[in-house]
Amino acid sequence: MTELGARLKEARTEKGYSIDDLQEITKIQKRYLAGIEEGNYASMPGAFYVRAFIKQYAEAVGLNGDELLETYKKEIPSPANEDVSQNIPSTPTRRSLGGRSSNKFLEIFPMLVVALIIIAIIIIAWTLFQNLPKNSTDPEVTTEKVVTVEEQPNAEKNNNIQIDEPKEEKVVKEVVEPIVEQKLTFVETEGQTSTYHLTGAENFMLKIVATNNTWLNIKDENNQILTDKAVNAGETFELDTSDSTRIRVRLGSTPGNQVFMNDQLVEYPTDMVTQNLVIQFNK
Repeated sequence: MTELGARLKEARTEKGYSIDDLQEITKIQKRYLAGIEEGNYASMPGAFYVRAFIKQYAEAVGLNGDELLETYKKEIPSPANEDVSQNIPSTPTRRSLGGRSSNKFLEIFPMLVVALIIIAIIIIAWTLFQNLPKNSTDPEVTTEKVVTVEEQPNAEKNNNIQIDEPKEEKVVKEVVEPIVEQKLTFVETEGQTSTYHLTGAENFMLKIVATNNTWLNIKDENNQILTDKAVNAGETFELDTSDSTRIRVRLGSTPGNQVFMNDQLVEYPTDMVTQNLVIQFNK
């Protein structure tokens, strides 16, 4: 057992936590937690996760994870340069960007020439049409119509008079349904868990935008796990939770990582690194 493992185990024991308790708190598999205490890092997925798990373990038992990583950095494996380079997206060179722009311009150049020719033809045709001499119009022939009105007796006149009855106008009333806007309301915070109520929505699309690496765990109202995975920096994770009435979103590391519900930002009520966000759907 290393000094770091001994110190973490001592802090866990003082808190009264078992390995199973710590697994439930951190959502880290207990074989990894036991490996940290024993200094056996070979069973873990990689150096990045070793450091992340140690930091999360430390904060769960009340220690400063950053200070521990700095103090025992010689005992902890560092991420290889290859791992870092794989997480950094390659930036296209100026030459490749210029090449693509030139190729795209050459593709649309013939279409631009044809469009200019068509516009020029339309302008010339319109100008010629405006300059054509107008033909003199034929003299108007006025035709007078002789209308013969035969007088009828008053009785016949009265019988032939038609009185138009007023027509009933149908008034169509347009029913305008009120627009209900989505509203996300903060309810309370207890420990690492904060509760929200969401109203005015039919669908519930959850989105996580990660600028830093984090571990993500999502459960529904039946405590069933919907996802349990690592989200790397630069990734966006989306999940349709419309079939649920309540979800719990647990982030192992909140700094720099954003949570959205139907594109509305869910703001963290505290500065804790690890937080649970419980969203109750009121349809």
